[in-house]
Amino acid sequence: MRCFGIFLLLFSTQWAYGQLLTLDHGKVEFHTKSIMSDIEAESTEMEARMDLDNGSVEIQIPIASFEFEYEMMQDHFNEDYLESEKYPNATFQGTIRKDIEVGSEPAEFELKGALTIHGVTQETTLVATLSKKENLTKVRCVFPVVFKDFGVDEPSILTKSVAKDVEVKALLYLK
Repeated sequence: MRCFGIFLLLFSTQWAYGQLLTLDHGKVEFHTKSIMSDIEAESTEMEARMDLDNGSVEIQIPIASFEFEYEMMQDHFNEDYLESEKYPNATFQGTIRKDIEVGSEPAEFELKGALTIHGVTQETTLVATLSKKENLTKVRCVFPVVFKDFGVDEPSILTKSVAKDVEVKALLYLK
């Protein structure tokens, strides 16, 4: 009888966490235009969790993990603009606002939550496309970010040459 109780406890614990998905692999990239050249960066270092039972979503990306084409751009981004030593992570914590049934066909879901960049949190709504292939859930999302809204000062020398918003693309594979 005691073994049955232990088995039941282990089984119920596994079932309770059966709908929690975590990051297998993925990337987040951003792009903005400037007069001189486009500015692009990419990161494959992040943490992500999605609870299919309650719709909660959490993503954390180390700012210093974004890689640029030129080392000088990366240094300026981390030291002068995003101050990655002082504000090491960008995060999103939110909730999908409808029942989540992920199938092989892509389906759009609205995520509402808090996006934090540079120590400033803004309420935001994102649209993500979810689909399932084999044992992975694919999450794709594209959205604009205006760094000024997050207290990031643009350099005065680039004020007229760099676009005011950045297009962020996320592609995550959860299991």
